[in-house]
Amino acid sequence: VLTTATFLWLRLRGQTPLARCRDDFRRQLLRDHPAPKSCERGPGRAIRAGQLWDLYVAFSAFIGDRNMYYVCANIVKPLTEPHQLSYAELAGPTTLMWFVSHYWGTPVRHFVDSIRRHAEKACGEGDWCDQAYWICTFANNQWRLSKELGGGQWSRSSFYLALRSGVCRGTTMIIDQNALPLTRAWCLFEVLQTLLLAAQEHQFRGLLLCTPAGVLNDGHGSADVAIAIAEKVRALDLRYAEASCEDDKQMIHALVERMPGGFDSVNGFVRGSIRDAVIVIGRQFAKECDAIVGVLGTPMRQSSARDFRMATPMPDSPTQATNESDDDRSSDSDSDATSCSTSEPGVGR
Repeated sequence: VLTTATFLWLRLRGQTPLARCRDDFRRQLLRDHPAPKSCERGPGRAIRAGQLWDLYVAFSAFIGDRNMYYVCANIVKPLTEPHQLSYAELAGPTTLMWFVSHYWGTPVRHFVDSIRRHAEKACGEGDWCDQAYWICTFANNQWRLSKELGGGQWSRSSFYLALRSGVCRGTTMIIDQNALPLTRAWCLFEVLQTLLLAAQEHQFRGLLLCTPAGVLNDGHGSADVAIAIAEKVRALDLRYAEASCEDDKQMIHALVERMPGGFDSVNGFVRGSIRDAVIVIGRQFAKECDAIVGVLGTPMRQSSARDFRMATPMPDSPTQATNESDDDRSSDSDSDATSCSTSEPGVGR
C-alpha cells in the first residue's frame, strides 16, 4: 500500500483541478480524523448528513448534474485509494440511524437535497447535520466489494447487516417521478428487508419516500411527483429488477420467491406504501387549498355582462337614435347661423 506522502507526491506531478481538489479535501479529512482505520462492516459505517453535505459542496463544481457512478469512480475511490478503506472509515464513521436505498443513476444533487430535507425533518429540535445515514457508496469498501456483498451470501452482506442491526429507524428511499430504484435488484433486496422489519418491529418507520421537496409519506412534497410515481408503480413488477451482476440478481430473486407471497407480496407492499403517501399528500394539499380560500375570504357576487348592459343608457330604437342625432345637428346649425348674422352683418348674403 502506498504511503499518503508518496501518493500525494505522485499526484502532484501532473495534477488536474479535480485532483488538486481531492488532495485538498483529503488533507481536510485527515485533519478532522487523523488516524483512519478499518471497522466492522454494517451499522457502524454510516456518515452524518453534515459530512455528506461537506463532500458535495467541496466537489459540486465537478459533479454538476452527474450521478453516483461519477462520484464513486472520480471522488470516492481516488480519495480512499491510499488507505484502501471505505469513505466512511476515512472521514470518520458513526452508527446509522437511517438506511438509504437509492439508484446510482440519480443525479447527486437530487440525492443530497433529498437527504438534507429528510434530516431537517427527522432531527426535530436537534441539528440536521448529526442525522446518520448508511449509504452504500460511502459505507462499502470499494476496494473489497466481494466481501461487502457477502461473497454470494445475502445474510453476510453489508446491506443486510446494516438494515438488520436493530438500531435502524427506517429505510429512506431516494426517489423521483421515474421510480428508478424499484428497477434495481439490490433495492428490491432492501425493500424486502424493510417489509419484514416493518412487520416485526413497531418502532421501525418502514419505507420513506424522500424527494428534494420533502418526505412524501409525511405529506411534504410535490403532488405531481407523487402521482407520477404512483403511475409508474401501478404497472411495475419487481420480478424484472436488474443488477450489474447476474449472480446477485439470481440470489435476490430466489430469496424473494422463498418468502410467503413472493413477488406479489413485495409488489403489494411497495404499492401500498406509495398509495398511503399519495393519500397523505392529497389531504395536505386539500388542507392548504382550504387555507388559501380562507385567506381570500368570501367572494363578492360576480358581475355579469348583463349587469353592465343594464347600467349603460341605451336608445329605445335605431329610428329614435337617428332622429335625435338629426335634431342635434339641426339645432347646432341654427345656432351657428344666428351667431354669424349677429356678429358679422352682411357677410352672410
